Amino acid sequence: MGKDRALSLLFLAALHAVGAAIVGGISGGTLPAQALSLLTGLLIGVALVSQGRYLFTHRPSLGLGMLGGLLLSVATLVRYTTPGGVALAVLAIWLTAMAYGVRLNPNPSRLLMLRSQWQVPLYAALATYLVIVLGGYLKGLGSAAACTTWPLCTGPTPDGLEPVVFAHLAHRLSAALAGILLLYTAFFVAKRHGRRPLLLVLAGSAIVLFGTQVALGAQSAQQTLGPLASVWHLATAVAFMGVLVVLAVVGYYAPSLPPIAGAGVDVLPAVRPFGEVVRDYLMATKPRILVLLLITGFAGMWVAHGGMPPIALTIVTLVGLGMSCGGANAVNMWFDQDIDSIMTRTKKRPIPSGRLTGEQVLAFGILMGALSFLLLAAAVNLTTALLSLSGYLFYTVIYTMWLKRSTSQNIVIGGAAGAVPPLVGWAAVTGDLSWAAWIMFLIVFVWTPPHFWALALFRGEDYARAGVPMLPVVKGEMAAKWQILLYSIALIPTGMLLYWTGTVGEIYLWVSAALGAAMVVASIALVRERMPKLTWAHRTFGWSLLYLALIFLAMTLDVRPL
Repeated sequence: MGKDRALSLLFLAALHAVGAAIVGGISGGTLPAQALSLLTGLLIGVALVSQGRYLFTHRPSLGLGMLGGLLLSVATLVRYTTPGGVALAVLAIWLTAMAYGVRLNPNPSRLLMLRSQWQVPLYAALATYLVIVLGGYLKGLGSAAACTTWPLCTGPTPDGLEPVVFAHLAHRLSAALAGILLLYTAFFVAKRHGRRPLLLVLAGSAIVLFGTQVALGAQSAQQTLGPLASVWHLATAVAFMGVLVVLAVVGYYAPSLPPIAGAGVDVLPAVRPFGEVVRDYLMATKPRILVLLLITGFAGMWVAHGGMPPIALTIVTLVGLGMSCGGANAVNMWFDQDIDSIMTRTKKRPIPSGRLTGEQVLAFGILMGALSFLLLAAAVNLTTALLSLSGYLFYTVIYTMWLKRSTSQNIVIGGAAGAVPPLVGWAAVTGDLSWAAWIMFLIVFVWTPPHFWALALFRGEDYARAGVPMLPVVKGEMAAKWQILLYSIALIPTGMLLYWTGTVGEIYLWVSAALGAAMVVASIALVRERMPKLTWAHRTFGWSLLYLALIFLAMTLDVRPL
């Protein structure tokens, strides 16, 4: 992808990112959002004035896109209820789509042409834009009471609001149209561009955003959301629209992009037993890690309920959480396929061993994450779905793609992702979070560094060979051991804190203290041990696994009924 195309794409992403706040300013009338709208328009205007001749001479698509962005910013200063505002905004969207989805051609008959398959996400973006326009119109009229059922307006309608019902139905039908077009696009991407990770990520992101939008819209229609949630409803719609346009752009230029590089083989055996394929996909979820995450999530549900939660709710929540965590692990395995082929403990994973391609594992991970969000949002509650999604994104993007290979504190910050399951379990039962839930989060967060650094001590050669800056590799053996000891000491008061929330009894208090003390004893023995001996590194790692399972078991056995 050329520099001008990359710059154009980056500009488009930024434009649609601030669009959420801009559109929020139209509907909510907040001064900061209106100021942001004005500032955006001024910045684009300055760019056009100062660089206009160069842009339209040498970079016509970027110049045209900036003109579209300027018109969009101007349109945000005009109420959507006026024809002028709608006309300007629609023109801006179309010009922006032209700028980033079309190679300008001297032949006028080809100026507005785009490869037919990549018109579909643009049409979905336009349908979403209509959703935003109608939503802003209805909010401006204060007509939420006209339709309090979902998905259709089947309830009684207050006098004088009957005509507005048609606007509500048009709002929802536009969303349904966008969803149908999205499904077509996702199917096309999976079938024809399965080897393009960026396209798969964009399509998966669009599915998650659309699911969020639908869930928020359904609850908003039934008036079960607060003012802040309505802002999120609008923001996800604009983000969804932006992702669709970017997907069309990247898809249009995809034939000129090189295929992804990976350590796995590209050609698999023609026929493989079904059981082996299922097993390999299961291995991509890292099942041993997954079991620990599900234990902590189930414990969060149990403590929140004050005992055994409803069976149906438990099954749905754990299935959704398992899909999210397993999907995140699969994306991690795809991203790390280059170093997995180097490290002894990971070279037998499905991708390095050639049993699955990286593209298959990536598609599987994205699909699991998207389905998890939709399941939890539809069958549990939106808070649970958003928390699960946050853990998925934090692990795949923040930890895997950024922190893991850039800092020796990777596992400290990245540990937040593994600490999310108790929050998910708690929110599934209560619909919100409390201090007890955050303390359970904190226990896993503090436990993570000594657990992984103990592993890194006896796998140090692996991490060094792969270039992963784990603490023992970067700072040395003793620095890592002292850090393990300090975090182990911190586990004692952290674990005991849960008792003072009133959710668990005294038995848990003493068990958590004893487990923490045993962790400290193991860490002291580890500090005293010198390389090349690794006995206590193995023991500390093994004990950390036992610690996490036992402390969450103690919570469930000594829970106080609420």
